[in-house]
Amino acid sequence: MIIPLHSTVSRRTALRGFGVVGLTAAAGLFATSQAHAASDLVVIDQKGTGPWGPENCGPTSAVIALVAAGRRVEHYVSGADGSAKGGNSRAVQEMRARCGLSPWEDPAVKTVDYTGAYLEDLEAGIRDTDGTATHSLFKEGLEASAHGSVVILHVHHGRLLGEDADYGHFVVAQGEDADGNLLVSDPGRAQEIGITGYSREHLRQARQGDATIVS
Repeated sequence: MIIPLHSTVSRRTALRGFGVVGLTAAAGLFATSQAHAASDLVVIDQKGTGPWGPENCGPTSAVIALVAAGRRVEHYVSGADGSAKGGNSRAVQEMRARCGLSPWEDPAVKTVDYTGAYLEDLEAGIRDTDGTATHSLFKEGLEASAHGSVVILHVHHGRLLGEDADYGHFVVAQGEDADGNLLVSDPGRAQEIGITGYSREHLRQARQGDATIVS
């Protein structure tokens, strides 16, 4: 199940995590009357977000999660412009700095000696943006997202997509579709698939690490 690239499904008129609610997407791009939890997921492409774009799934996911949780992210660009490649470059680069991955004065420099990021880095950046980040086990994160919470999941990207790729990756989950699949915004495949529904079992099989619940 794939939601059109530029749609944003709103949960704000629904009770998060209770009963069966209807969803209505911005501009009418997507709607279902049988989803179990609504979602405010947005699409942001990690590509085009600066010199560390290929590694920026973490800070990009942090921006996606904060926006979905209703937090203000400085320099965030909404809509089609924001979901385009490079559309949220400044917001992601500043999140890199908040996560301690690059210095504020020079986003071309890394302040860590590893590739990508750890969940703990993302949690630091989220808290620095006045969000709440609660570290959890992967399974707990899946259940929280099914009930409407915004959750960053650490997955094996190849197993998630069914591709021959071997690396860890961060995605953001929130809510379910009409079939009970968890809705996932993938910054590494923003232009190709937008927001996609995956079964809990598929996501469990793709598990690489833990999860972080964002509010």
